[in-house]
Amino acid sequence: MRRWLPLLVVFAACGGSPPPPPPREPPPPRWPGPIAYAAEDAGLDIYVKDSSSTNPRRLTDSPRDEFSPSFYAGRLIAYRMNPPRGDEGDIWLMDATGAHKRNLTRSPGVADWSPAIAPNHPRRIAYMSMASGSPELWLIDLGTGRRTQLTDAGELSEYPSWKSSGRELVFGGTRGGNFEILRISARGGPERNLTNHPARDQWPAWSPDAKRIAFMSDRDGGEDVFVMRADGTGVRNVSRTPSLSESHPAWTPDGRLTFLQHGESGPVHIRVHDGGYDLQIDAVFVYSWARRPA
Repeated sequence: MRRWLPLLVVFAACGGSPPPPPPREPPPPRWPGPIAYAAEDAGLDIYVKDSSSTNPRRLTDSPRDEFSPSFYAGRLIAYRMNPPRGDEGDIWLMDATGAHKRNLTRSPGVADWSPAIAPNHPRRIAYMSMASGSPELWLIDLGTGRRTQLTDAGELSEYPSWKSSGRELVFGGTRGGNFEILRISARGGPERNLTNHPARDQWPAWSPDAKRIAFMSDRDGGEDVFVMRADGTGVRNVSRTPSLSESHPAWTPDGRLTFLQHGESGPVHIRVHDGGYDLQIDAVFVYSWARRPA
């Protein structure tokens, strides 16, 4: 108050009001942590970016497309690699530095995609595979090499997301020809519908506290991101942007919801829902924050 005293005296003598204090600069957005994503140059490649780096690090560079990363604790990245022609990709694993790339599924002629590393066990990876003749969820144990088929619906089951305990998964699938969000034990067995809506519900993401599940739906006309409780109740639209499309939600390690946002033209960016700011990352399709171990 002391530094304003002379101004107050002057303005009081002149019959005026003191000028307002200068506006405070807003704090810079808090970076959510290391992120792995795919971006397109000559093809799709995996990149990593964190708060300490100005430019992202490119981890893959081959004639094939590498995309759909799952980032474990800033140390490991599982991803899909497609051949130069065709869609019969395999699931690969590499260190977060890009070193020690290895093919985990080695299934020529079979399409494998959408890997998800268990949050409590980096040697357990869920993924979608056509190994049984239909697109089902599978689980591979890297310690034993054992592969377990989790679903047997004869319909599409894809993009699994783990509960933080590692005991259950949520995933998107077509049941009766319609996309729904479903939940299943990591041991397999009966699945449970969390949505039952004529709209297209896809790409679920389980929150780190295991209480919420985010997903994309077009039930309000456009592609928006919705959040519901883990039992499927309390569904609400959290984006509501008729002129924009939102998809592929993902939770940061500290529980902030993010999603891809774009218009009919222009760049794709990642929107942080809690805080309402954009991260200028030219991500394509699936991205993954480095989830902490449970």
